[in-house]
Amino acid sequence: MPKESQMHTGPRQRPVSCRFCRSRKLRCSREAPCSNCVSRGIECELEAPNGQSPGARTSSESELLERIRRLEERLEQQKSQQHQRVRPSPDGFDIPTQQAHSLDVPPQMEQLDSDVAFLESIYNGLDRSGTMPSYRVVFKICPIQQIMDAPQYMNQNGSSYSTHPGPSRCVWLPQYSEAKILLDKFVQDIEHIHHIIAPKLLSILDEVYSRLNQQGHVRSGEMILLLSIFASATYVWMHHDCCERGLFSTPGEANRQAPMWIKATEDVLDIAHRTTRVSIEGIQGIIIASFISGNLDGFLRRCKSLYNTALMLARELSLHCIDHPSNAHLANSAQAEIGRRVWWYLVASDWALAARFSGISRGVYQCHPRHMMTNKPLNLDDEDLVDGMTRIGRPINQPTAMSYSLQRIRLAEISRNIVDRTPLIMANTGGLSYDAVMDIDTELQLLLNNLPPFFSMSVLDLIETYRVDPSRAASIIRQGHMFHSLFYAQRCKLHLPFVSRGFLDPEYAPSREICIQSACLIIQTESKLESSGLFVAGRYKYLGLLVSVTMASIVLLIDLCHNKSSPHHESHRGELAQAFRMLEDAKNESPTAARFLDSLVHVFRKHKISPPKPAAQPHLVPHIPTASPLSAPHDSGSHLYSVSTSAPIPTVLSDMLAGNRGSTTGKTNEGVSNEEDWSYMNDFVQGIEQGTLDNFDWDSVFLGLNTSFM
Repeated sequence: MPKESQMHTGPRQRPVSCRFCRSRKLRCSREAPCSNCVSRGIECELEAPNGQSPGARTSSESELLERIRRLEERLEQQKSQQHQRVRPSPDGFDIPTQQAHSLDVPPQMEQLDSDVAFLESIYNGLDRSGTMPSYRVVFKICPIQQIMDAPQYMNQNGSSYSTHPGPSRCVWLPQYSEAKILLDKFVQDIEHIHHIIAPKLLSILDEVYSRLNQQGHVRSGEMILLLSIFASATYVWMHHDCCERGLFSTPGEANRQAPMWIKATEDVLDIAHRTTRVSIEGIQGIIIASFISGNLDGFLRRCKSLYNTALMLARELSLHCIDHPSNAHLANSAQAEIGRRVWWYLVASDWALAARFSGISRGVYQCHPRHMMTNKPLNLDDEDLVDGMTRIGRPINQPTAMSYSLQRIRLAEISRNIVDRTPLIMANTGGLSYDAVMDIDTELQLLLNNLPPFFSMSVLDLIETYRVDPSRAASIIRQGHMFHSLFYAQRCKLHLPFVSRGFLDPEYAPSREICIQSACLIIQTESKLESSGLFVAGRYKYLGLLVSVTMASIVLLIDLCHNKSSPHHESHRGELAQAFRMLEDAKNESPTAARFLDSLVHVFRKHKISPPKPAAQPHLVPHIPTASPLSAPHDSGSHLYSVSTSAPIPTVLSDMLAGNRGSTTGKTNEGVSNEEDWSYMNDFVQGIEQGTLDNFDWDSVFLGLNTSFM
């Protein structure tokens, strides 16, 4: 009989040995329970036969189903929590709002994590202190009149065995009473431009001078802030400051100190950012120093370097992620709100510069919305900044210390849209398309329509409507003037490529009209400020306002020579003449204004554009308003200079030239500095006012202008 026929067909018999003995390959006693299981204190199990009872099978299946159900519930719970931790942002990407997850970490693991964080802080430089090394830089005090002649380096230890040989940088500070005067000048006349500093400057000044008097170490951030404030105050020092505040006998004496304070700020920063951890006060100081540097030299490498350093140090302090979930315990503190102000000032500057200025940085910004997690600052006054405050600001139509800064951020967001719609690959193809230009212009118009009304009010209206004090009302008017100048300049630059085309192709006529209208509004805004008597002296020390006037003069020149049949020809001619008068006034306060006029004269001479010199022409005499400067209303049709048919008298520009030979700034203008050039410009401006200019090829003329700062 074959083997197959001998095999059993019934169910398999259970093993003789128990399950444990079979798994361990032990000799089983074949009892229930067996000796091996009894000695080990475990349950002795026999393998169940294949024909398991229905009850046992049901029990196992129900147990498995229960485990699956629990796993599904846990998975759904985790999904729900993850969904709650993420909220959509206005920019179209998700932002986590809570911690990703929390796990029960053993104490040993927590200690290990802290050790790893400590080691990371060593090579990241986060363990640095904020005090300056005394062997690298020393700070001394002397009268402010002697600082320019004081030595900048000194040997602290003459021993040849010194650990740190070589001279140390010596930074001289004014006396405490003099420093308070400079601080007061900054707070009253300059701080509203930035508004990134908490109202504790006096306490910082007291602490720094107290440490110096006690021979103690000073913090690098506080010193950088004070030095930049000294630079800012001396840069905008005017005649009335000499009378009211003292310190300097002439504005030029103070103005000459501004570059010295900028150099001291840069030297301290160079040492500090390599040896210490620069605090938020230091970043505030770098912002102020970069602003003054840009006004002194233009938006050049020095200014860009300071700005980039401020941005790098701000990220090092995590100002770009103040509202990250890991920082939730600090979100409602006053220091966090100051950090938001500082960060968004840097962001707005980054976006605005990328869209406005030519050069290597044009079309490139460094702050992407996806790479930051810091909310915009609130519309609050400084008095509202307290620890534990709620994240609720005042209505946007209520004036606060942050009103101008918030509108500046909104304008910068539109600038970012311009850059995003102009990739670098389009840089040599004419830039934005006309449709994109008109779309962005719609955004600008909406911004202007929604601008709070208090930026266009007078001092008396502000005091009566919003119950603010006169000094606060004056600051609001200055901020409104700055915003309107920057806004119209941005709009003017947006449409500038289509101005010439608009005279030939009706399709581009709307763009031409918007550009010319914006140029006129720039000049009218400046005239309105002059008539108000506020912020007149020294306003052209600021590059942004000067560039606006320069932009307007170029646009009005193009319009004047292409569109002589316009019904607004006469008014535009008067506004153009007034723009050149403003630039002539600014030449002693701003090297940039002198450089532009120098460029203009050079190009006109190159193209053999001779100013008209008729045999008998009426002469220009100043128009003296009879009303008070504070109460004189703004008349867009009136100008500072009117035409007179009286006997010949010296022209206004010649008189100003003669009076400016002894410049109050104490330095010779670079560029248009000789009497022949200014006489040429005087005749040229008279030709504009009298309408006797010929029709020139302005496209080739403007190619030669030095307008890279525009």
